[in-house]
Amino acid sequence: MAAQKKEIRTFSMDPQDFLGGSLKSDKSPGDLTRDLAEANGFDLSYLSENSRGALAQGQVGLFVPTLLKTLGLFLILAGIEVYQLVQQGVIKQLSAGVPITKIFSGLTQGQLIVGGVMLAVALFGLFLFVTTILDIMGGAVASLEGQGWKKMTTSTDDDGGRTTRTYYVIADQRFSVKTAGFRALENGRNYRVYFTPRRKIMVNIEALD
Repeated sequence: MAAQKKEIRTFSMDPQDFLGGSLKSDKSPGDLTRDLAEANGFDLSYLSENSRGALAQGQVGLFVPTLLKTLGLFLILAGIEVYQLVQQGVIKQLSAGVPITKIFSGLTQGQLIVGGVMLAVALFGLFLFVTTILDIMGGAVASLEGQGWKKMTTSTDDDGGRTTRTYYVIADQRFSVKTAGFRALENGRNYRVYFTPRRKIMVNIEALD
C-alpha cells in the first residue's frame, strides 16, 4: 500500500529572506510587464478591460486547466465512491427500501471514515468547479497593488517524493503561478494584479515601478 501523503518539511521564500539584498534590476516597468505576461501566458491587450473591472472574453481559456482539474477530481472520487457503495451492497439495499440507519450500522468504522473523507474531497472539488464557473459567468475582475514577492513551498512525503509549489505574494494576497511565471517576478517591486473575486485566479499583472 502506498504511503499516505504527509507534509514533513516546508521551505518558504518570504520577503524577510531578501531584506538587504539587491532585488531590482534596471528593467523598465513596461519591459517587466511584458516579461510577466509572456511567462504567465497573459495577454496585455486585455489590461484595459481588466482595469475597468471586467474579464475579457479571450481570457476564459485561462480557466480551462482549473476547470478540468476540479471536475476531474469530483468525477474520479465520486465514481470510486459509487463503485464502493455498489460493492458493499449499499445501492442494492437502498433500492430495496432498507432504512439508511440500518445500512450504515452494517458498515465498519473504517468503511464509514474512508467513504466520508472521499465524499468530502469530491464535494470540495465540485465546489471549486462551481465557483470557477461563477467567476467566469460573473465576468468581474478585482485588483490590488503593492510590493510583490516570490514564495516557494516544498513538502516531502513519507516515500521521499517532493512537491514544490510557487506563488506570488502581492499586498499579502497569494497567487499560484507556474515555474516560468515565478522566475519572471522581481522581488520588492510594486505591481498591480488582476484576479477573479471568488477563486483568486490571476488573469493579468503589471509592474508599476
